[in-house]
Amino acid sequence: MTIFRASINIATTGHSLEQLNEYAGVEASRWLPIGSPVHDFDPTGPAREISQWHYDAPVAGDSEILEPHLVLLRPVLERMADAQLEGRVYGSLSVSLNSRHNAFVFEIEPRDTVLIARAGLRIRIDAYTPEG
Repeated sequence: MTIFRASINIATTGHSLEQLNEYAGVEASRWLPIGSPVHDFDPTGPAREISQWHYDAPVAGDSEILEPHLVLLRPVLERMADAQLEGRVYGSLSVSLNSRHNAFVFEIEPRDTVLIARAGLRIRIDAYTPEG
């Protein structure tokens, strides 16, 4: 497996894109406002009741190790660890994997574990197979 994206995700019911960008100290890579469709393939389907802010580590190409992603996410994690966000519904450090091998192992340094915990983020792993 390879990492094709590591990102920080925040879901909220009452913050604007500008407020979340200021809180994190970076501009969102992806943003889904309240009222946007839950699924891209069904724009007339149910709407989101939360906004979703995503910041993707700007790593070019897939990576076999997590460290390059975390190095680029670390300043955002540090900022989030020092300032709590009122009204946050959900927050995660998300690692998205492509399945190209039989197994995958990655390590998170203790200092990053502390930052992730202080920022109040869950760790989420998504694995995708070549079939979808």
